[in-house]
Amino acid sequence: MKDTSRLRGPWVGTIAVLLAACLFATSGTIIKHLIHGYGLPPLTVAAVRIALAALTLFGLLGALDRKLLRVRTREIPFFLLFGLICVALFQACWVYAVSLIDVGVATALNYTAPAWAALFAWPLLGERIDRRKGMALLLTAAGVALIVRIFDAQFLSLNLTGLLWGLGSGVTYGLYGIFGRRALGRYSFWTIITYTFAAGALFLLVTQSVGRIGSAFAQPGAAVWLVILALVPTLGGYALYTFGLRFLEATAAAILATVEPVMAALWAAIFLGESLTWPQIIGVGLVIAGVIALQLKRR
Repeated sequence: MKDTSRLRGPWVGTIAVLLAACLFATSGTIIKHLIHGYGLPPLTVAAVRIALAALTLFGLLGALDRKLLRVRTREIPFFLLFGLICVALFQACWVYAVSLIDVGVATALNYTAPAWAALFAWPLLGERIDRRKGMALLLTAAGVALIVRIFDAQFLSLNLTGLLWGLGSGVTYGLYGIFGRRALGRYSFWTIITYTFAAGALFLLVTQSVGRIGSAFAQPGAAVWLVILALVPTLGGYALYTFGLRFLEATAAAILATVEPVMAALWAAIFLGESLTWPQIIGVGLVIAGVIALQLKRR
């Protein structure tokens, strides 16, 4: 009888990251709605989003298990750097990209993350790009490009500022797995996201005035969407993604997360009546094929 204990971990991690991607897929539409529908500044949305998630986490851990709130003093600079790069800078890049260019294009640029993750993971974590990872990376990259209709002239007419913000979101998102893998050797994933969000919120809130934060909650509709944004794609998505990193390499997790644009396209088709073109359907198939390729056992 074969021992399946070694197989359970990667599959648990895979399911966690795929669920995280499904939650992340709602973020771009909600942010776009808050910026253009309620007139909220992009950086205010990012700051409130992360601050609400951090406060929720501190409240939950304080009530359920205070041991998870303990960190070593010498680790504080690490969490500050983690929060600055992978939360504050990522959120700033993401909200500005979404506000300046189409959500689909911003998502495509964000999902240059697997390439950046692979690039950084090699020297920092010793994760080599083998044939299996390379194939998965190519399949998912091609799939994402088709899903967001990168071939359409309308989607190619990007302004340079939006392009740079989008690429910045890809770099900082790719680095999350690098920092996360290092932290998981010492702390629970709940501890990690709590202090990472707290650090990110600290850096984002210093850019905001009290009046600007208050105005974000002055409109009841905007307040509801901000809470949903903080709890669903932010808290829920990051918790699942960080949990998945316990069982997966940073590069593998980044590749799996490319299911996000697939879900965004499918949900738009189901709930908004947006039809998928044949190239987009092929793109969905390529991303799924990339996910499958990543799970194939080495011979």
